[in-house]
Amino acid sequence: MTDTQLDIAATPRRIFTVDEANRLLPAIDGIFREMDARAARARELSDLVGDLESYWGASVEDAANADHAAYAKLKVELAEVLKGLNDATMRLSALGCELKDPHRGLVDFYAYVDGELVFLCWQRGERELGYFHSLEAGFPGRRPIVR
Repeated sequence: MTDTQLDIAATPRRIFTVDEANRLLPAIDGIFREMDARAARARELSDLVGDLESYWGASVEDAANADHAAYAKLKVELAEVLKGLNDATMRLSALGCELKDPHRGLVDFYAYVDGELVFLCWQRGERELGYFHSLEAGFPGRRPIVR
């Protein structure tokens, strides 16, 4: 194991400096924008699927049902959109950050502050990383990064 990795639950994690994490923020924000669009479409599709299921009940699964083809198409598209969301989440993970809340756009980065392993904490809308918290504290325990 190198000094830039930490073995947590047998999964290597990258240890970041503030500058290294800040350089990733544009890519992370781009992934979040993609996730926003996909999540909105997933909600629309889920509502449409739900409407057809509410109207027809189990008979919407019957190929003879008048809305079956539309229903099947919506379900395929929904599955594709959900896969795209999962793929985006995996791309975030591949960057080395920890996705904490996709709706708030909250990610953490492992780092050392004063010799203690912590999470650098970033939320969408923040220009750069300005906070950290202990591994146990979470977002409410954020403290300013002193440079």
